[in-house]
Amino acid sequence: MRTTINIQDDLMDALLIRTKAKTKTKAVELAIKDYIEKKSIEELISLSGKINIDSDRQKEEEAELNEYRDYS
Repeated sequence: MRTTINIQDDLMDALLIRTKAKTKTKAVELAIKDYIEKKSIEELISLSGKINIDSDRQKEEEAELNEYRDYS
């Protein structure tokens, strides 16, 4: 998608230096992807402790192995 935006020259210069991108488009794409990734991680971290999963992993693994053994 073609979009026209106004970005301060000093910000664009700093972005180009930090991303080592060869084009302004690539630099902006990298910055957007990085921002989205960081926000996604922050959202996941904010869920910490809010979801309660009672699971006995070892029992589940044993049950799964037993299922495979039954089919052998």
